[in-house]
Amino acid sequence: MLLADLINDGLRLKGNKTRYWLANVTGVSIAALYDVTNGKRKSLTLPAMVKVAIALDLDLNELKKIDWED
Repeated sequence: MLLADLINDGLRLKGNKTRYWLANVTGVSIAALYDVTNGKRKSLTLPAMVKVAIALDLDLNELKKIDWED
């Protein structure tokens, strides 16, 4: 699983929330979220990923399932 998939699935499950909403809730820049969800970037900082997971009501253990390798 890629971080982009985790974010996109989380947004959909949260009621089709937008990346703009996620940026406002977490404080993570909208540009960083767009880069991750569009595949230009593979990761965020750990604090940013934790904020995203909490905002999307995801179990933090889901972060372990992310494929960090290319």
